[in-house]
Amino acid sequence: MFLLDPFSGISGDMFIAAMIDFVDREEMIKTIKKVIDVEIEVKKVKKCHILANKINIIPKKESYNIKTYKDIKNLIKTSDIPKNIKLSSLEILKILAGAESKVHDVDIEKVHFHEVGNYDTVVDVIGASYIINKLQLKDNCLYKPINLGGGFVKTKHGIMPVPAPATAEILKDLKTFFSDVNEELTTPTGASILKYINPKLVNGRSMVIKNVSYGAGDKDLEILNALRVFKVENIGLKRVFVLESNVDDVPGEILGHLQDVLKEKVRDLHFIPTYMKKNRPAYTIKAIVDEDKVNEVAKSIMRETGSLGVRIYDVERIVSERSFETIKLFDEDVKIKIGKVGGEIISKKPEFEDLKRISEKYSIPIKKLYELVFSKDDEI
Repeated sequence: MFLLDPFSGISGDMFIAAMIDFVDREEMIKTIKKVIDVEIEVKKVKKCHILANKINIIPKKESYNIKTYKDIKNLIKTSDIPKNIKLSSLEILKILAGAESKVHDVDIEKVHFHEVGNYDTVVDVIGASYIINKLQLKDNCLYKPINLGGGFVKTKHGIMPVPAPATAEILKDLKTFFSDVNEELTTPTGASILKYINPKLVNGRSMVIKNVSYGAGDKDLEILNALRVFKVENIGLKRVFVLESNVDDVPGEILGHLQDVLKEKVRDLHFIPTYMKKNRPAYTIKAIVDEDKVNEVAKSIMRETGSLGVRIYDVERIVSERSFETIKLFDEDVKIKIGKVGGEIISKKPEFEDLKRISEKYSIPIKKLYELVFSKDDEI
């Protein structure tokens, strides 16, 4: 698992530079060049006397014929790169363009990326997508709060406060902070990459650091201008919150609706039969949630059921480190979730939805597919 530490912000090239030691850099560069013809230089530099990777993108043309979101989108769509990398690239680009479209009130297809060179945008998006897919980072990554910097930044539209409007739009729901550094430390492209990865805040986790890497930015500041990345081994302790409320006057269909309302907001949800005063049959609603969802989930329980109170207490739980591998079954992709504790594999489970899709396509019982997956255990 990886932990992103944007103590000095994040940009697209900083992300690639910080992660490049964990992937096949030559393969990554070849993938980028299949989309756009540029030279990519990877070198070691020192920032505040700390050794870091630095990415330099050298254009081969004075001008590339890519001026808008639509141009870059079509360039990626028609490229000969792996489908998963292509799809991730288009999603990151859409996050970036969508924010620009909203803050400038222009059609997304006509968005110009004024603040960066368009060839830079292409390289950053493709390189980041390659890394995200190779390292299985999406929904499986941690982060520390993001340094936005401070002051103002000069743009094509005038002088804007830091963070730039598009960056602020993208970073909604992510933990950020301002600093005394009067520079733009987090760029729209860097923010879009983080948003796509959908990392979890590191609060309360215990882990062992296995490796550290730094990706240098372009600026020379008093603060170390680099993105720091930790490769970590999660030893399993994490702080979560348990929310409870007893209800004795709520029909079953309301509880069923509450389950739908909370589906994407909780880690687990139970309705436990119980008895309350005067031996009235009732249910204890019990939800396990992350800290940033406590207030939202508590309000939802009270709003949907009419409960007048929710008990809240924090606990620590032991969790395995999760990772994913993909195997082929009847030439179809099946994602395997792997759980480890202290480096020891304790479980391997295929994603049910993948097996369901194959079962329906080939009319094979899911039970048989489970057997076939486990017979391929040595391949995982």
